[in-house]
Amino acid sequence: FPTLYHQGAGGEHQVAITFDDGPDPRWTPKILDILKAANVKAAFFLVGVNAEHYPGLVRRIVDEGHEIGNHTYYHPNLALCWPEHVRLELNATQLLLESITGRATTLFRPPYAADTSPSQLSELTPLQIAQDLNYLVVLENIDPQDWAKPGADIILQRVKQQRRDGSIILLHDAGGDRSQTVEALPRILDWLHTRGDTVVSLSTLLGTTRDAVMPPLQQSGQSLMRLVSSTGFRLYHGIEEFLWAFMIVATALVVIRTLVVIWLAYRFRRGPKADFAKPISVVMAAYNEGKVIAGTLQALLDTEYKGDIEVIVINDGSRDETATEIERAADVDPRIRLLQQENRGKAWALQRALSAVRHGIVVFVDADTHFQRDTLPRLLEPFGDERIGAVSGHAKVGNLRTFIARCQALEYTCGFNLDRRAYNRWNCITVVPGAISAIRKDAIDQAGGLSLQTLAEDTDLTLSLHKHRQRIVYVPGAIAWTEAPESVRTLARQRFRWAYGTLQCLWKHRDMVFNWNYRALGWFSLPSIWFFQIILVAVTPMVDLFLLATLPFGAWRAVMPFVITFLATDVILATLACILEREP
Repeated sequence: FPTLYHQGAGGEHQVAITFDDGPDPRWTPKILDILKAANVKAAFFLVGVNAEHYPGLVRRIVDEGHEIGNHTYYHPNLALCWPEHVRLELNATQLLLESITGRATTLFRPPYAADTSPSQLSELTPLQIAQDLNYLVVLENIDPQDWAKPGADIILQRVKQQRRDGSIILLHDAGGDRSQTVEALPRILDWLHTRGDTVVSLSTLLGTTRDAVMPPLQQSGQSLMRLVSSTGFRLYHGIEEFLWAFMIVATALVVIRTLVVIWLAYRFRRGPKADFAKPISVVMAAYNEGKVIAGTLQALLDTEYKGDIEVIVINDGSRDETATEIERAADVDPRIRLLQQENRGKAWALQRALSAVRHGIVVFVDADTHFQRDTLPRLLEPFGDERIGAVSGHAKVGNLRTFIARCQALEYTCGFNLDRRAYNRWNCITVVPGAISAIRKDAIDQAGGLSLQTLAEDTDLTLSLHKHRQRIVYVPGAIAWTEAPESVRTLARQRFRWAYGTLQCLWKHRDMVFNWNYRALGWFSLPSIWFFQIILVAVTPMVDLFLLATLPFGAWRAVMPFVITFLATDVILATLACILEREP
């Protein structure tokens, strides 16, 4: 059976004082000042992550003649850790202390006093690993439990009661409010002096030297290792500090944006009703939509709208029966016109369609999107106000057969449509979607037409309309049912096109960001896209990796509040969006 031996008692009147969990910028300096005034040397068992944050304190401890020991990097319960994890904790802390002080340490104390009276094999395993790594495990037999903050008087009393049990006192200089420890320390030193005890270093208690327990690193052969270790820890510290700062800033911005969106969404008001029935032109680009195009045209023309309608469909070099289906529909309803072109992309197709329209209001619709009977009258109603230049409709996912499609349906509700509802009040809508929207033809011409420079032609046109001071509104009652990708591959292709196109538009119109001429658009909605859709998306994988990397070391407790905040804001916005749209 494994056997644990305790040895190294020292002289009868020799006492060593040790401090765990530091360094701490508030309490460690006060303790060092007290020890310096009393001309007493102690041992500090340092936690790696704290030493990483406060290397100056580590150097001060060593420079003032005290000894340092290894107390792991993240202070986990080693009895619950894999052996590889235990070695990583010890080695990482050792390398860090070497890079800071130029000395190694052979002293080790496991967290949570696991070495004092182990009762299970799992508690002995870390001690065996430490021994294999040539550490001297330092126990404590005078433990006043100052970490529990019982009061300075009780801390002193417990030291007095336990002094006969041993000669190593355990105190803490970090891990919480240590004011009671600071208050009790001078009184402990005075009592020990009165009793006739001498406070000595651990090396003296063990009958060895300071250099033996904290050997200086050899300059030859070790300089490169020290350089690599020091550079690695500085790089790690820099990345860690950046990620922490980023999470704090991101969380604050998410909370602020959530509150603003909630406030604006609840203040959404529909414009006054108007009996608008002027002639309109509907434009549609189609590529390999033979299976759905007939249904799209039928739903579009089966409408309650009372004005004249022309539908221009551009067949963008389809290889299926798209053209045949459009011609068949045009034979039945003369309001449909088919234009043919070689495959050049949606933007080219829409640009050609715009050159062929005959009316002053242009409705954009995707070839896989179905309108309801009341969609067109609701969508066009705001044009009764001559100040309105463009109207965004309400796109919803119609194909809910797969889990991916259902997730996108929730995204449309909670993301796109809720944002438009909120941004409507401040006239800062960033996308009038190509799936369902209506724009005045003269506003399009004034904005320079449909751009071919970006993959997100609808976003590009929307921002150009804003530059020409067009008022853009959102009509949640103008509903169109669109088809969302049903496989990971098609979804990834769509989102890459959207993301790249959005980035192109943001860069093209970068002069609008933080520009007072565009008010809420320049100071709220466009910066939101830059941060939440570009920067946050780019950095989030690093944050996720950081979170996963910290899980085995116990640092997840500090990360979880940020994760919970992010999830909570998503749930709140999703709930609000579903309530506003009366979703089940």
